[in-house]
Amino acid sequence: MAKRKAAAESASDRIERQLAAGALRKVQAGAMPSSQERAALKRLEKAQEAQRRWDYYRTCPKKDYREMSGRSAHVLIDQAKRYGMPIAGRTVDLAALLKWLHDFLATNSTRLNAPDSDDPMMAGVASPALERYRDERAKLARLERLQKEGLLLPRDPMHQLHGKMAAVIRSSGDKLLRDFGEEAYAILTEALDDVQREVDRAFGDTPGSEAGDDGSRDRRKRRRRAVPRDEAGRA
Repeated sequence: MAKRKAAAESASDRIERQLAAGALRKVQAGAMPSSQERAALKRLEKAQEAQRRWDYYRTCPKKDYREMSGRSAHVLIDQAKRYGMPIAGRTVDLAALLKWLHDFLATNSTRLNAPDSDDPMMAGVASPALERYRDERAKLARLERLQKEGLLLPRDPMHQLHGKMAAVIRSSGDKLLRDFGEEAYAILTEALDDVQREVDRAFGDTPGSEAGDDGSRDRRKRRRRAVPRDEAGRA
């Protein structure tokens, strides 16, 4: 069926050309073509004109393109290398250039529609390095927004606050040691050690760091110093 359709179209084209040729011969002979011949000739002329336009579009001389773009040859060469614009040949295929332009706009639409930024890196052409940089900038902006909304608290002040809370509780532990002995004090300090480890883990401190080791040694020393004594002063 496809072959019969192609053959029918080919036969139609042949008839169209014959009618147009007949119209030309009659015009050259000073005769009047028929309405059918005139219509065929007009269609042929339009098709030939469209084909010539497309030939011009695809083979625009580089000189003409420089004049239309308002850019020097040096700038055009640099843009072709930097952005991959299809304008490096002797002629410029305007159809290919327009497709490249719209693909470029579609690929970079998010960045081009973003609010103006004072950072020149945000205005560069997409590349793996720039995308990583922009991703980091976006993360920082999100953290700043969360902090302003009160959903994110600064790390250092919170760590200091936990340290002060622990100091208050440990001070109470000293009184607990004096009043109820080392066993009660040991229960509290072990619980505080567990809390301190969770705080250190949450705020990025490394378990077993020098600060943590010193704290453990201090607590062990305090336990040894705080051994209860009887009324005779014997240990």
